Amino acid sequence: MSNQSFVLNDSQIFIKGANYWYGGHIAQSEEGIARLQSELDFLRSQGINNLRVMALSEGDSSYGYRIGNSFQQKLGKFNNNILGLDRLLIELQKRRMSAVLVLGNNWEWSGGFGQYLAWHQDKHGQNILPKTANWDWENYCDYICQFYSCEYCKSNYWKSVETIVSRVNSIDGIPYSQHPAIFSWQLANEPRPMRKSAWEDYKKWISKTSSLIKSLDSNHLITIGTEGSISTFQNLEDFKEIHSIENIDYSTVHIWPKTWQWYDGSSEASIADTTLNKTLNYIKEHAKVCNEINKPLVIEEFGLHRDRNGFSSIESVKNRNIYYQTVFSQIDQLELAGFNFWGAVALPENVSDYGFMKKGMDFSADPPQEEQGLYGVYESDTTTWKIIKGFHP
Repeated sequence: MSNQSFVLNDSQIFIKGANYWYGGHIAQSEEGIARLQSELDFLRSQGINNLRVMALSEGDSSYGYRIGNSFQQKLGKFNNNILGLDRLLIELQKRRMSAVLVLGNNWEWSGGFGQYLAWHQDKHGQNILPKTANWDWENYCDYICQFYSCEYCKSNYWKSVETIVSRVNSIDGIPYSQHPAIFSWQLANEPRPMRKSAWEDYKKWISKTSSLIKSLDSNHLITIGTEGSISTFQNLEDFKEIHSIENIDYSTVHIWPKTWQWYDGSSEASIADTTLNKTLNYIKEHAKVCNEINKPLVIEEFGLHRDRNGFSSIESVKNRNIYYQTVFSQIDQLELAGFNFWGAVALPENVSDYGFMKKGMDFSADPPQEEQGLYGVYESDTTTWKIIKGFHP
């Protein structure tokens, strides 16, 4: 790592990546391994060299909008599904690709912090889950923010982190701490303090977790996994403070213009000047902070609905292509360290009138809590892949 770039063996590396959250979850059978190999071959052919993957998942399948075959269905008990992560690393190494391994989640779709709290239900109450009767945003914020002050929850999270970071690959015998297919460890997907009252505990969690990982693995980089200032109450100084922590090696931002209500939700407004300008400014202001702290910045999540807000592969991606090109132009202009678009690979057969993943469906780019085809890029989206493949900063 050098200034705002990644360097390996004296050569600068640009992260040209995709979100592929299910990569470690599908290689549980010959059919799953065959699918993994085929998708990795396709992604490599499109110039992709890095994948962002969930390395920890928690909880059982009783909640319908969560990963069904999680790695840790019961507290402290990892199952054989974790072997899929070993296989993923093998296949990535064959293709000279690498992974960002994500070690937790602010959101419920992989279990995440809410599941650690639920395992301590006598102290923190019933899990607050979206699409259930007791959910609303304020309740969810109140619930999740408790994670950072719950010693029982953090202790079990740290045990889980240690299990993965200290793991030895069962196929090639290489410790994860030395595995060439691992690019970095990420503390969690989009960790937010959720409430200002949790800020100090949140910072301590970042510091202690990154220190723990570094003590177990001094070979790989560490990042937090934040969305940017939207994770820190719209405060860039707070973003700067947490990314200045000693063991945090690089910064990330995510960009979701519709979710963040940067436009009114209509397809026509998705690429209006105001939407695009907000995107460019969000990247620019975070790049400025990263220059000040001398750490690389990766745009590791961004996406846009298909035209007409549809999910089917027959819907146009004209607006999405414009949005991708806008993000890429800013990455190029500011000489950022890389990107991971969201996401690869979508499955057209997952699309249904119901929208969400049904039991028995294969994992796809869009997790179970989102409509299938929402942001995922289908292999048939040739115009989008041409833009991705052709981008060379």
